[in-house]
Amino acid sequence: MYLLTRPAPNLEKSQQAFDKLGINVSVLGLNDIRFMKGAADKLNLLLRQHSADILIFTSQFAVQACSEALSEPVEVPVLAVGKGTAQMLANYNIEPIVPHEHTSEGLLALPQLIDANQRQVVIIKGEAGRTTLTETLRQRGASVLPMPVYQRVVPQVFRQTNYWQWSDVKGVIATSEEMTRQLFGRLNNTELTGQRWLTVSPRVAEVVRAYGVTNVEVAAGASDAQLGQWIKDNWE
Repeated sequence: MYLLTRPAPNLEKSQQAFDKLGINVSVLGLNDIRFMKGAADKLNLLLRQHSADILIFTSQFAVQACSEALSEPVEVPVLAVGKGTAQMLANYNIEPIVPHEHTSEGLLALPQLIDANQRQVVIIKGEAGRTTLTETLRQRGASVLPMPVYQRVVPQVFRQTNYWQWSDVKGVIATSEEMTRQLFGRLNNTELTGQRWLTVSPRVAEVVRAYGVTNVEVAAGASDAQLGQWIKDNWE
């Protein structure tokens, strides 16, 4: 069995995806998502006032929070950090541009953001989180509006999809820096450091190694399909 971290709303979806692949996992919901009021209204106003040259959606939850606004045609370029976010935008007839590397750094390598001077860029995101995208775009001369539309909430007791014990665990799959830190804050650190780990970016891998883990790999993407395929190719 593998331990996989996901936000609580995605537990069942990820469990079903890994079940279909024949991979035994327990999905741990180490944080929950709370949508902020008025998100769709803010985006609607920006679009009506033509106050954005580029929209960036940093997660599927950012899309969900703005779903009402996306029912109207969006006439500016839309960037999505990953395939899951892009697929959700496709439900609203939006074909976003997706970077090869599904990270802020990958977005920043796109031609639309390399030449961002004097462009109005709206970043639709969760509250707090990394500031690399905002800071770099401002350095490039863009006018950037970070627009938080949801909050990550840490539950006192996290959810999990399957019962497990350490003797059953064959590896840990960490999908964010935050949830990596929560794992080490909530579970047995000795057991965690002795496991092999799979992460979704070099940045998350660095956080894992900082806790003393020596066996850390990085998958090509963060989707269930990409993580599952990596496991079948390398661990199964």
